[in-house]
Amino acid sequence: MTEPIQERRHGERVVLSPPLTGRIEGAAVTMVDLGIHGARVRHEGEIPASDTSRLSFEWDGDEITLDCHVVRSDVPPDLEAAAPNIFESGVQFTHPEQGTSRFRRMLEVLAEREEIEHLKTLVEASKLINSSIEPDALFASILTVARKELGVEAGSLYFVDNERQEIWVKTADNTARRELAAGSSGVATTTIRLPFGRGLAGTVAATGREIILHDAYADPRFDRSFDQRTGFRTRSVLCVPIRNKESKVVGVLQLLNKTQGSFGEKDLRFLAAISDHMAIAMENARLHLELVEKDRMERELQLGREIQSHLFPSSPSDIFETTVVAMCHPCYEVGGDYYDFIELPNGDLGLAIGDVSGKGVAAALIMSSVQAALRVASPIEPDLPKLVTRLNALLYRMARGRKYATFFFGRYDPRTGELHYVNAGHNPPFLCTPDGLKPLDSTGRPIGILPDSSFEEGSVVIPQGATLFFYTDGLNEAADPEEEEFGMERLMQLIREASAFAIDEIPAHVIEAITAFERGAHATDDKTLVVLRRG
Repeated sequence: MTEPIQERRHGERVVLSPPLTGRIEGAAVTMVDLGIHGARVRHEGEIPASDTSRLSFEWDGDEITLDCHVVRSDVPPDLEAAAPNIFESGVQFTHPEQGTSRFRRMLEVLAEREEIEHLKTLVEASKLINSSIEPDALFASILTVARKELGVEAGSLYFVDNERQEIWVKTADNTARRELAAGSSGVATTTIRLPFGRGLAGTVAATGREIILHDAYADPRFDRSFDQRTGFRTRSVLCVPIRNKESKVVGVLQLLNKTQGSFGEKDLRFLAAISDHMAIAMENARLHLELVEKDRMERELQLGREIQSHLFPSSPSDIFETTVVAMCHPCYEVGGDYYDFIELPNGDLGLAIGDVSGKGVAAALIMSSVQAALRVASPIEPDLPKLVTRLNALLYRMARGRKYATFFFGRYDPRTGELHYVNAGHNPPFLCTPDGLKPLDSTGRPIGILPDSSFEEGSVVIPQGATLFFYTDGLNEAADPEEEEFGMERLMQLIREASAFAIDEIPAHVIEAITAFERGAHATDDKTLVVLRRG
């Protein structure tokens, strides 16, 4: 038998289940617990305290008699209302070493039985605790174990978030709390976060040491606000860290109001014995939450991608002697690349392309805001520098310089081929003619960097048969596994080659050529291409 079990045999009392019956000086008593040093008995009527008494009882067919004295006799709190005539007495044996071999053997057997029951309880507790990976159900399981084995009224299970130096717990309203207490796991809860060091649970998370309060209201660390909000009355508290196999604190269990006796070493030993199981269950629950959250975000991002794809317009098909095609490949579910075609007064066509700094959701939100503002303002503002100045001010107000966008907007007259434009720091579009490539260089800095940027207007005439290429830097900055970029020289050569293709084939040909260059390397930027051909 291991040393801890020996200590429980000889240093603690064994709870008798079922209780044994006996007599003290002729008065019938029911023995509640028994140890080498004494016993706790219940009986009708008060037994006066005395220095000399004898406790007699039968066990396994033998009569055992022990000299003792009664040290107290009163009505226990749990029976005061229901059975006020039932008293509980503390009995101390006069000579602890007096026990006969039969009595000592009895204690050995009872301790062994208790240990077997203890092990059974641990197995059943571990099964119950690991039966669910949902945090609400896990809390309900642990509370069920605590109520059954430790005799508590309520509790809270806190998860530790070391990255944020916080603990968090899911709490229920009064109705939901009663359902949780009854074992239900499908109730609505709210997540509350507390920093390390705040309150009893936060202190335990920070120090890794348990806290026992026998009178909660007498301790200044106890926060009464929960009791005040709910009408619950906290009398005693046991708050313990939950450690994994590496002794790292992954949670805190706070139990309230032990229904019989006081929280003590026996409760701590039981919780320590199931701490590994609770820690594994909590880490599984945390991983489950992360997977649920990841799945939710993936679904939301997929929805965002679908929405963003609808924000990109279809290529216009009724422009006089002009064909326009476009393609956008985001590197993530949503991106910050942007293009648009806008019908303007007098039959002109607005051509826009942009690239918001950064990637993902934030860039996509900026892009959609720029698109909405441009669609409202461009038909009523013929002055292109003024129009882009307004967009610059809008983006700066939204992001305060933390986000910006390279942006090109042009007003195209299909009857004359004349294109007036502002290039706000965007990659220069290339006009491809038999004479070569002509870049439409920048006429101002990117929008959103400074609140008072100024812009100039440029113009060019697109000859019959010429092709104009707009693109974002995801094309020229695409890289292979050795991190060599595609570069401007390769892109210009590719544009020259692609200009000989039918216009509907150009976007796919260009994107496929760049993708082949990447040779499977993960794309780090969106790829957008808009092609206009006159005639």
